[in-house]
Amino acid sequence: MRRALTAAAAALAALLLAATPVAAAPPLPGEIVHTETVRMSDQSAITVSFTEWPIRALQSLDFTFEPTGGVEGRTGLVTTVSPSGDRAGLKGIVLQRRGDSIVLPRHPRARQVWGLDVVSLPEEGTWRFEFAVEGPGGTATGVLPVQAIEQPGPPLPLSWTIALAPWAPVVLLLAYGWRRSRTIRRAAGPAWSG
Repeated sequence: MRRALTAAAAALAALLLAATPVAAAPPLPGEIVHTETVRMSDQSAITVSFTEWPIRALQSLDFTFEPTGGVEGRTGLVTTVSPSGDRAGLKGIVLQRRGDSIVLPRHPRARQVWGLDVVSLPEEGTWRFEFAVEGPGGTATGVLPVQAIEQPGPPLPLSWTIALAPWAPVVLLLAYGWRRSRTIRRAAGPAWSG
């Protein structure tokens, strides 16, 4: 009986090891739906890829940034300027910053490029992505205008109203229960226990 259990455990362990991926897979080519090439000041280029196109305001997507020659030995900075002129346009992203610029990290699913994972542009209009790539040969700069169209779906106030409407009876029931228990406590008055 013990041998059968040991053999079964060994077979299960072998199956689990065979099913475990060795390394994280890069994003599938099908995930990237649009690319733009930005000419940098030193005549190199940076390829910016998007997982959604056209970009809609408040729609989550991934960005990847791949400079000519790769990211090894380089640091990438991007300043996102919103349509209203705010130079720290993507304030909700918790990443390392240098002033208004975001220090580009490696993309979590494609370590060979820089990237922003599941980010949304909070405002519609023309955004400016201002790049600075620091490398052994100095710093190269470039700018990419990105158009964000209106947000998908209904307006946010309507969405929240629809989402919270089913909770209205619960709120009414809790208010009724609180009022009723308060009335009962008042009617009972102080009691002497002795």
